[in-house]
This record gives sequence, structure tokens and C-alpha cells, in this order.
Amino acid sequence: MAANEVVLISANPRSGTHNRSSLVAQLKTAIEESGLNCELFTDLTEMASRARMLNEAGMLRTVVAAGGDGTASVVASLIPNNVPITVFPTGSENLLAKHFAIVADPAKCAQSIQRMRTKQLDVMTVNDKLALLMASIGFDAEVVRCVHIGRKSHISKLTYWRAILKTLWAYQWPKLRVQVRDDKGQMVEELDASWVFVFNVPRYASGISIINDSIDDDGNLDIGVFEPGGLVQGLWYYLCVLFGKHHSMKQWRRFRSPWIQIEIVGKSGSIPLSSCQTDGDWACELPVVIKIIERKLTLVVS
Repeated sequence: MAANEVVLISANPRSGTHNRSSLVAQLKTAIEESGLNCELFTDLTEMASRARMLNEAGMLRTVVAAGGDGTASVVASLIPNNVPITVFPTGSENLLAKHFAIVADPAKCAQSIQRMRTKQLDVMTVNDKLALLMASIGFDAEVVRCVHIGRKSHISKLTYWRAILKTLWAYQWPKLRVQVRDDKGQMVEELDASWVFVFNVPRYASGISIINDSIDDDGNLDIGVFEPGGLVQGLWYYLCVLFGKHHSMKQWRRFRSPWIQIEIVGKSGSIPLSSCQTDGDWACELPVVIKIIERKLTLVVS
């Protein structure tokens, strides 16, 4: 470990259910006490600029993403490709951290940065925007969009339950056209759907199991698709997902592929838009193209 190495902390002050700034301050202290220089940023542009400068000088050890899964995705998209990212989970779900048994403990995080044990992970691009965990298109993405529109500060599980109840009665379950493609972009399957899940890491919010055998470094997306359905069928799909009963349904199909494209069928003024969410944050409206990039991310693990 070089004496002049620097650790950057990129903290999202809005992550989680309450303010975690004191915990992030403890992390900074723990890193400095371990013998490393440490700088804390809450502005992403400033952090990215500093990361590039330190990396070019050969002084950047790692960048810590202190926040939720969305924070980790954004930080990973802004720092140089060769820089390892460290996750310090202060968000609402922290699915990436749970997948690798990483906890929000300043001392343990500082020890992990000392050891620098790393793992190479695949990442996803969603309309060219980086995501680490998963994407979904359909009902739950519309719930996330509802939360996104109304968000002003910290959110709780109650915020999501309110959005779920609101969306249950308003969502129109539009028909989606799904094209599964190979690594050269050639279409291998085309089908219509009402709800699509795409996983790189087998984790979903609230401990719900949707696709539990996804591999984070196999060069493929794990894709689950529900056939088209209206309000009643859609509500049935939602309940089956909630209780983990969808795997045996004839309306559920599985694919493994490096590339998927989804668009809304018959889009017009009378057809509602459909949303895509990635890593728990609203991403975009359709159409969307999702691709895998093999082993692009270096993650510091415990």
C-alpha cells in the first residue's frame, strides 16, 4: 500500500430511510486511521473529476459508493473502468451488498479496502446507461416511476406500498413486444408480454425471489417474461410474484441471452407508456435495449 494512495467516498445524502451522514463520517475516519488518505464528496461531478485526476496520477485506490444500489450504478458509470468500486450500503434495499454479504460497518469497510480482495462482475447497459443488478419493464417499474416523481428526500417501505396501491388501480398493462437477441444482435426469439424481468444478479427488493439462479459473471442476462394480460391477469401475476408461485405458471417463460429489446405494441395517444426501472431507480420509458458487458466492473468484496 503506497503512502500517497487516496480513497474517495461518493455519498448520496438522500439514500435510505433517514440521514446516514454520521455513519459516512465514521467511515472516512476509519479509512484515515488505517493509513490512507480519504476525501468525501456529495457532488457526483466533482467526485468524477477528482477520480480521473487521481487515477491518471496512479494514486486512486478505490471509490466508495455510500448509498443504495442506484448510487453504486451511477458511481460505477462515472469512474474510470480500471478503478475498483467499494460499496458502503446506506440505501433502502442494498441488494448488491446483500448479494456479497457487505454491511454498513465503517471498520469492516476500511479493512476490506486495506485487503483489496476484488471480484470481476458483468454489468448491464440499459439504453446505454449502466446498471449493475437488474431491470424490469411493467407494473413494478411503474411503481418506481410513481415514487420517483413524488420523491423529495428519504423514502421508506411505506412510500412504496402507497405507490403500489395507487398503481394497482391505474396501471393498464400494455402489451410489450420482446425480442431476444444473440451477442451479434441477431434475433433468436420474438414474443409479446405484459411484464419483463432482466437479471444480472439474482436479487430483487423485499426478498422476493423472481429469478434466483442468475450468475453475475457468465456473460448473459437472465430474462423472465409474463405473457400478455389485462388488469385481472396482471393482478394475478403480481400476487404470484409476491408469493413466489410464478415459476410453475404456463404464462411465465425464461430465457438466457446477452441482449434483449422491448417496445410497446401499438403505441398511440390512447395507449399508455410503459416504464423501465433499473436497480430500484426509474430509468426510462420504452423502447429499451438491454445488453450485458462481461466482467466490466471490479468490486471490492469483504
